[in-house]
Amino acid sequence: MRHRAHFPRIAVMYLVLFSGVPLQDTSVSAEHNWPFYRPRNADPPEVSQPEAVHNAIDAFVVKRLEDAGLEPAPYAPPPQLIRRLYFDLIGLPPDPDTMDTFLEDYSSRTYEELVDRLLNDSRYGERWGRLWLDLARYADTAGYEGDPDLPHAWRYRDYVIDTFNNDKPYDLFIKEQIAGDEFEQIMGAGELPLVPPERAMALTFLRLAPFTEPRGDETRHEMLSEMVSTVSSVFLGLTVGCAKCHDHKYDEIPAKDFYRLKAFFATVSMPPPELGDIFQIGGSLPVEFYREGEPQWAIQLRIRFERELQESKNKLTQLKEKLTGRLEGRSGFGLQSMGGPLGNDYVYSRTPVHEGRLHTSIVNCDSQKWEFFTDSSEPDQTGRNAGMNRGQWFGDIPDPRYVTLGQLSAGPGRIDVKNSGHVGEFCEILIYSQPLSPDKRDELQAWLQWKYNGNNSLASSPTINGPPRDGLGFWLDASDLDANANTSNPDVGSKVKSWVDRVGGVTLSQDNSDLQPRLVAVQRSQDVHRFVEAVGVRFEDDFLAGLLGHADFSGDQQGSIVVVYTTGLSREGYGFAVGGEGALVGTFINPKASALEQLESIVNDPDNQLISDEDRETFRRLLDRERLSRQQIKRILPLAMSLQHSFGPPFGPGVPVSRVMIRGEYDNLGEMVEPGFLSCITGHQEAADIRLDPFKRWPTRSRRMALAHWIASPDNPLTARVMVNRLWHWHFGRGIVPTTSDFGALSDGPSHPELLDWLAVKFVAKNWSIKALHRLIVTSATYRRTSLYSNKRALELDPNNRLLWRFRRRHLEAEAVRDSVLVVSGRLNQEQFGLPIFPPLPDGIEHRVKYTESKWDTQHGTEGRKRSIYIYQQRSLTMPFMQSFDSLVCEESRPRRRHSSTPLQALAMYNGRFVSEEARHFAGRVRAEAGDDINQQIERAFRIALFRQPSTQESVELRTLAEADEAGLVGVCRVLLNCNEFVYID
Repeated sequence: MRHRAHFPRIAVMYLVLFSGVPLQDTSVSAEHNWPFYRPRNADPPEVSQPEAVHNAIDAFVVKRLEDAGLEPAPYAPPPQLIRRLYFDLIGLPPDPDTMDTFLEDYSSRTYEELVDRLLNDSRYGERWGRLWLDLARYADTAGYEGDPDLPHAWRYRDYVIDTFNNDKPYDLFIKEQIAGDEFEQIMGAGELPLVPPERAMALTFLRLAPFTEPRGDETRHEMLSEMVSTVSSVFLGLTVGCAKCHDHKYDEIPAKDFYRLKAFFATVSMPPPELGDIFQIGGSLPVEFYREGEPQWAIQLRIRFERELQESKNKLTQLKEKLTGRLEGRSGFGLQSMGGPLGNDYVYSRTPVHEGRLHTSIVNCDSQKWEFFTDSSEPDQTGRNAGMNRGQWFGDIPDPRYVTLGQLSAGPGRIDVKNSGHVGEFCEILIYSQPLSPDKRDELQAWLQWKYNGNNSLASSPTINGPPRDGLGFWLDASDLDANANTSNPDVGSKVKSWVDRVGGVTLSQDNSDLQPRLVAVQRSQDVHRFVEAVGVRFEDDFLAGLLGHADFSGDQQGSIVVVYTTGLSREGYGFAVGGEGALVGTFINPKASALEQLESIVNDPDNQLISDEDRETFRRLLDRERLSRQQIKRILPLAMSLQHSFGPPFGPGVPVSRVMIRGEYDNLGEMVEPGFLSCITGHQEAADIRLDPFKRWPTRSRRMALAHWIASPDNPLTARVMVNRLWHWHFGRGIVPTTSDFGALSDGPSHPELLDWLAVKFVAKNWSIKALHRLIVTSATYRRTSLYSNKRALELDPNNRLLWRFRRRHLEAEAVRDSVLVVSGRLNQEQFGLPIFPPLPDGIEHRVKYTESKWDTQHGTEGRKRSIYIYQQRSLTMPFMQSFDSLVCEESRPRRRHSSTPLQALAMYNGRFVSEEARHFAGRVRAEAGDDINQQIERAFRIALFRQPSTQESVELRTLAEADEAGLVGVCRVLLNCNEFVYID
């Protein structure tokens, strides 16, 4: 229920100060003060069914059921209960052989022994650590533009796993994450005591929010505000962040309280960015490895990475030499626009043309791009060495004045000595004012084949009487050099002084006899109708040029150029060009263009058939290897993504003045505030009592520790309740308060308030032991009840099972699904702790994120098969398999996982590459353990995957599938992995 004012009945509220003043009981009823009264240690109620009670939890639950006239469900069968317990405590399925032995002597006592065994299993920390990382908004990248790597965040993940395995008291866990650097009190005038590595590591909690490039005061305001919001929701279960811009709309949290809490973080100091960090996300602090064997592990790993780095460099060099050699000679006719406003676009066909035979190349231009056709009707693959393929044409030249042939030129008669010319013959050059359609290209090719090859079937056709004339604006024809049908052509071997365009009369000439090309025979053919003599003009350091005049094509923005030629070039050579005022569009031949093109661009072109898929994949892997190996080496440096308090005067600025920021705007300052706790709990807005350095050397220190002590105090009415409720939610799929990070007015309150209070009191009394709370919950009768129970009256009165009349069936988390698949296939790598892992992703999606350099260092071997908690958490790239089962990399604190059932999950489990691969290994394991008998194989597969025997009908149907073909057993294993039983806890 919402309070009427921010500070109602101050006299009856509870005073919670850093000094530890205990909360006093009041006469105000709990219902009117939820959740701001201290938890009460009520005696478990009497019930009429004592046999339904195993511990005090059950008394509270059964009492509510009796009051509602409901009966609790019976106990779950032992196999179902044990499977549930395994997934709850360690996140993995039980081993069938171990459990067979256990079930032979099953009793309540042996069940409780199993609980203790699992709580002491090191895999327990991996399961429960993953759930805490959701709250901590853990990721290995910073998010936003570029999503830069956070190379040392993984150490916080290992710290969390250790925390749960070692059953660190929860109040200490809180203090380490908020103020791990402020534990030691200042007792003298000496230097500050060193921060123990483990506590320095814990402070990563405050830095795990997404971080964009710094924008001064604005970014600091956002960073500190996010710390306030996360600390409040995670530890206090209140949405204090909603009071950043205005008083909370539902809870008694004024905006002033938000900024009083923010003042505790005002002296936070984050390391400056590393040199060369273009993202400027903030650096790390030196923090030694503290886990046993970790320093030696880091040394050995560094040696391995450095060796792999050198090996990959050598292999990449060899592969580049191999691919470059393969690309030489795999390119030919090209077009280039360059100079002035044209820039430099250099595009070529990948079809080789330099072996001396006659070729026809057509380039279509639609003003958007060039399209090449060489000796065929299909477009060629193209490459480029400079610029883009932007489809520039003769009309894009600012002032086209001249045309050249054989060499590039700066104008008529002036050779561009910087570039080499054509070596070979030109027979025809035609320019059209529009791109040639497929029909026109076919017609042109037919005529050229008849003209130069004497094709019998074509020679008799009356339609072949020249090239298509529609749109033809320029035509150089070596068989008619003077463009006069009434005069004969010079003899073969004659020097060519001029060559005239047959359409517009543009004349290319050469007065210098030393630079004049020759007329040569290109091919001679004879058919039944006539004798064919094909000729061309041969160039070799020769040159023709002329003024363009008013040629029609010179203003075109699109069109086609057709060139019939031979060449023996072994290097780049320019042929026909139109230009003026330093700009030109011209043709070239370059057999080595592909080799000169950037190898990376060729490899990244999936349509380029010059590179095999195997070489493409190897090249990418080796190219990334140096960068990724260096990143791995960086990850194992003894550094942590930590922070500290600022040092203050005389080394830096003093404690900043904290103010309310009106509407949450960093530059819109309101009244001044001092650090203080939430008034909805304390009943006042007085400043917090902060123990400062008595020698005044470190005036910025101890603020966060004051806040941490207040949050972790046994007298705080929220902290224990919130954590107890989280554990209840993670065990039962729903918290006693359903909104686990919001105990405010919108939470709908607790379903069992007395039980929640009793558990909170027990939690504190057991020295804040999380394992003790687990033990209490999972040994209760409430936890042991079956989910496979239907009660019509209960479904009508309590369809959402808030009263816990049965266990709530729930979907496994994505991590448990993936890990279970690997367990049943026998391929889970159970190595613990260490660097993030990078399992294979489907379809190379790691290379298609918005930035150019992938961070995903794919591991195809056993390293990539560690438990899912170790998967690299990339904010811009969630593994598709994990995402389909509702696991997303956190952007903010996530108190609950969504549990959906979607077609994508079925597709991932049945058709996905990961499950398909593991199903094969699952089948191999079954054969190895059960032998060749199909019945035994099916029974063994059921025991491994579902922890039960198959029914008669299941055995018959799956035997038929197993006998269908050689892959039948794989099919059986795939079916079992796709059962609801496999991905649900009953």
